[in-house]
Amino acid sequence: MADFSFLAACVHKEDDNNNDLQHSLYPLSVQDIKEVEAVIEIPAELKRFYKSIGYGFFHRKSDTAINRLMDPYSFKQLNVKETFYEFDSALEVYDTMYHGEKVLFFEVNEGIYLAIDRQAKGGKNAVYYYGNKIADSLEEFLTAFVGNANLIAEFD
Repeated sequence: MADFSFLAACVHKEDDNNNDLQHSLYPLSVQDIKEVEAVIEIPAELKRFYKSIGYGFFHRKSDTAINRLMDPYSFKQLNVKETFYEFDSALEVYDTMYHGEKVLFFEVNEGIYLAIDRQAKGGKNAVYYYGNKIADSLEEFLTAFVGNANLIAEFD
């Protein structure tokens, strides 16, 4: 089972306004996750991350990327194409590329996303960048990415 405890120190507390963190993560309630799962299934490893850590931004001081692991509501809106994603023609590339086998969960930059396998294999959900597998699991990806802000760019 994935262990995301190495990111626990980056999770903001309710009364915390610490803007000096390299990664800013925010906790979620179980209700947040349940509401989204009533509409779309969340991949197992991503759900574990949501429950144990939350969602948020990595390498916040980057001038070149957003690096947002999406909150459950944004994850749902993006993948079922609600709100401003409803008419986003750029998402057709991902539909064609992944054929419904993966879902988008991480915003690298506007219109550029990482995908994760819908179904776990051996308890792991692989992570993809434009169709190329960049990690065998979400845990593996985050461990590498936390240590290397340029990791995603290396796959361009």
